[in-house]
Amino acid sequence: MPTYIWTGKDKLGKSVVREIFARTSNEAQAVLLAEGCSALKLMQDDVGAAAMEGMPRTIHVMGEPVAITAEERVKHYNKPRKTYFRVLREGVGRSVRLLLIIILVGGFQFYRGNTTGVLFAGVALAAWLGFLLCVGLPSIYYEKLHRADDWHRWSEVLELVKKMERIRSIHFIKVPLPELGRFRAKALAASGKVEEALVEYQRFENQPGCPTWLHTAFLGSICDTAKQHDKALDYNLKAIAQNPIPTLYRDLANRYARYKKNPGKAREAMNEADKSVISEIGKPFRLRCLGIIAYLEGDCGEARRNLEIALQMMEQTRDQPYRDGGISVTKAYLCCVLAKLGDLKAARQCLSEAKEYLVATDESELLADCNEAVKVL
Repeated sequence: MPTYIWTGKDKLGKSVVREIFARTSNEAQAVLLAEGCSALKLMQDDVGAAAMEGMPRTIHVMGEPVAITAEERVKHYNKPRKTYFRVLREGVGRSVRLLLIIILVGGFQFYRGNTTGVLFAGVALAAWLGFLLCVGLPSIYYEKLHRADDWHRWSEVLELVKKMERIRSIHFIKVPLPELGRFRAKALAASGKVEEALVEYQRFENQPGCPTWLHTAFLGSICDTAKQHDKALDYNLKAIAQNPIPTLYRDLANRYARYKKNPGKAREAMNEADKSVISEIGKPFRLRCLGIIAYLEGDCGEARRNLEIALQMMEQTRDQPYRDGGISVTKAYLCCVLAKLGDLKAARQCLSEAKEYLVATDESELLADCNEAVKVL
């Protein structure tokens, strides 16, 4: 059964993080409500749970086991993006006592005039700081990989995948091979090698973190990269037949709305998705999709409300993966909506802020819609 991670308050009002095994998010929520929990937020849904199966729950650092708890996973939600400086700063903060001891020992040796002791203390300090940077390398490169993927910088994606595979061979933190294989397959598909990409990713089916239904869903995202949206839609429907979960229905609604411009089918899919609790990560995506559907239906007032709320939520969680793309696409649709409502100044501002991303990722059809909208007198 999937593992759902929730935050909320227990019956005494204390903040808690709970990990619940259940068949659906609704069942998991019912368990917590029966225990008297309130203010519940779903932080990891069934897709997240399936993907995390490829990640170890325990890693060994210098021979000591370190458990990766639900609390640790929640703690990293919307944390600032990892950089060398941030990793070093956080590592120093966690090991400040050890560093103070090394510095005090070095200072004492300097006071005594023991240059060898000072040298050893300096080497120890440098070695520890180097170790802290090495520990953070997988997370630094993984975030760079997401950003390169978001902006469709495919040569950078391939280079980062190679680096992460080399790091994986010697590091105790290992990004699962199916995940790295998926990024490589997307880069291959974007270069026109779709069949090669599908074959590349096929070998990861049913490996930890990549059950058949999730593998099928990701085949759809690979096809989207190559702008083969009909084929992606077929994979989406096949994945739903294998496992009819809310996230896959939201993906289906998005594809019907964005690529087929079929609001009827999109709303049907969204109605199915809305039968279950939605995760915090999925909420802005849902609202954006509802905004696009309303825009296609001609209800620009409703479209504007949904798109603006989605945009606000995305900007408040700016450090989540793929936020640049999410924000830019939302602004592009908001541009079209605002133009329809007669607010051309705001529409042009939205287009100005979204254009760089739309050009970089070859969102030519959406960009054309925006350009046509802001020319309306």
